[in-house]
Amino acid sequence: MRSSYPSRIDNCRGVSYAELLVVVALGGLMTALAAPAFSHLLAQHRLTVSSNALMSAFMMARQSAITQNQVVALCAGNPESGCHSDWGSGEWLIFTDRNQNGARDADDTLIQSGSTAQESGIQILPNRPMQKPVLFQPIGHAEQPSGAFAAGTLRLCSNTLNTVLGVDLILSKSGNIRAQPHHSAGNCARP
Repeated sequence: MRSSYPSRIDNCRGVSYAELLVVVALGGLMTALAAPAFSHLLAQHRLTVSSNALMSAFMMARQSAITQNQVVALCAGNPESGCHSDWGSGEWLIFTDRNQNGARDADDTLIQSGSTAQESGIQILPNRPMQKPVLFQPIGHAEQPSGAFAAGTLRLCSNTLNTVLGVDLILSKSGNIRAQPHHSAGNCARP
């Protein structure tokens, strides 16, 4: 006597080789279409993280000068070699500058050292005034070691997929810094 219930084996059906190839091909096509958009999104994220880190460093230096009531310097550099003026290295120092010479001397206190990840593909290009250390005075405004006011621009760029994403960090003589999108014609040039 045969059961009235259908057998599970009768209802099971496998996937044919042709169906599997169609699914794999569609998955590859979707990945190929999404990869450039993801690369662009990743480059934009890295640019945002780097520009936010540098903006925070400038704001910290200014705030430290105001709260500590002393001159605080910010420059491209690292604790081992001091200020080196190479923003392309992606590293910076913030320190008290008692004699206002723009160099970290033995009696100056390190407040912060930081860097952007070099593998992130972010270029940092300063204009001429930003190649020198920035000295934040106790009232908050920015000067160069010579005493001239320090206003300038740091341009951060990410070259990706034949487009250039950029952000200009603009320092005013009052010591405030702001970010502004930079649109270029396919290359990252010094501001």
